[in-house]
This record gives sequence, structure tokens and C-alpha cells, in this order.
Amino acid sequence: MVLVLMPAGTAIAADKGAIAPQVTCGQHSQAWVKSFTYGILHSDLPGRTLTVHAGEPLFHTGIVAPGTRIRFQYLNLDANTTFFVWSAPAGSNCVVPHEQSVLDTTIFSGTRWGVGALYIAWEDNQFRAPILGTLIVP
Repeated sequence: MVLVLMPAGTAIAADKGAIAPQVTCGQHSQAWVKSFTYGILHSDLPGRTLTVHAGEPLFHTGIVAPGTRIRFQYLNLDANTTFFVWSAPAGSNCVVPHEQSVLDTTIFSGTRWGVGALYIAWEDNQFRAPILGTLIVP
């Protein structure tokens, strides 16, 4: 998918046509990283810390503009390294399926990560970039 910014701040998806701001998704736009065993880092609860054991799968999901993805950013707080995880595209109901974007934390033993998200909100088609919190893998 290619996003093009228009002067009025409206985003369109080149392969899908205009992203309709009239869509109603039933929940406000949000993003989160979830461990089914240990907890969650969520845009509605910024600044929290999630501690998981190495090997715990992390799922990436949210509620965003239909047809768009969430870019989750991980910044190593000790080694000045970063990487990104792209979610699956949101469906017509704005829900990003978590099963298609799983991160295996096996290689992260002994690290701390700042986690953020970048997405297009369905309410106004504007980019949002909340800081979700800190991931610790002891």
C-alpha cells in the first residue's frame, strides 16, 4: 500500500481509493501490543511497562482506518537500536487482525525496549504516533 499525503492532511491509499472518514468503527482509534500471558502495552494507557520472558509471542493489533496498517516501533533503550513491525491491514470494520503480526521475543533476552505506534485514525484520517510503553525481556 502506498500512502499519499494531500495538502489538507487527508491520506489516500493508492491501491484502495480514498479512505472514507465517514466510516464508523464502533471504537476509537487505538493500537496495542499484547502478550496473552503477561499483559498489554496500549495507546490508551501510555507509559506502562510490560515484562515478558524470552520466547513469549507478542501480538500487534488495533483499531485504525480501514485498509491501513500500524507501524510498531521498538527502540532498544540500552543499545541505540531500532526496528519496526508492520501489522496486517485493518478490515472494513477497522480491526487489525492480531494473528498476522506476531513477534517472537526469543532473541531479546536481557533487553529493554521503548515501544511506539504510528497509524491513521479512522475518525479524522490523521496520523497518530503514541508511545505505548516499555517492554522488558529479562
